[in-house]
Amino acid sequence: MNHLRDNLGDAAAYSLMGIVLLVLGFVALDLVTPGRLRNLIWLDHNRNAVMLATAQVIGLSVVMVAGVRDSMMLELWRGVLYTVAYTVLAIAVMMWSFVLMDWLTPGKLGTLLLDDDEHPAGWICGAVFIGVGAVIGAALSF
Repeated sequence: MNHLRDNLGDAAAYSLMGIVLLVLGFVALDLVTPGRLRNLIWLDHNRNAVMLATAQVIGLSVVMVAGVRDSMMLELWRGVLYTVAYTVLAIAVMMWSFVLMDWLTPGKLGTLLLDDDEHPAGWICGAVFIGVGAVIGAALSF
């Protein structure tokens, strides 16, 4: 019974941490994209914004799963702290990659993503976000 209690406590701690980090990632994405991302998704149903935010959630989830797995033998507080650090790194790298792609490509990337025509740039940015999460997650698996 103690094992169940401990596992439930760990799962709750990691779940709360995950929710906070996904919100932090969304806020960071909102800062690098023009307009209000929240409105673009929930009010305007902008497919580019939805795809980009979804890719970010997938990428960050990969990092969080790898962080939890990597810290299984640590005390709970240390495992949560390490997973937070890995995920904040992933958020920073994702935002940096968005700014870098904006700088390296023609036009304003954020403006292209405001259009609701499923611009290919949105797919590329989304793939990069998932790739960043996969690379950081893989680094934690060794």
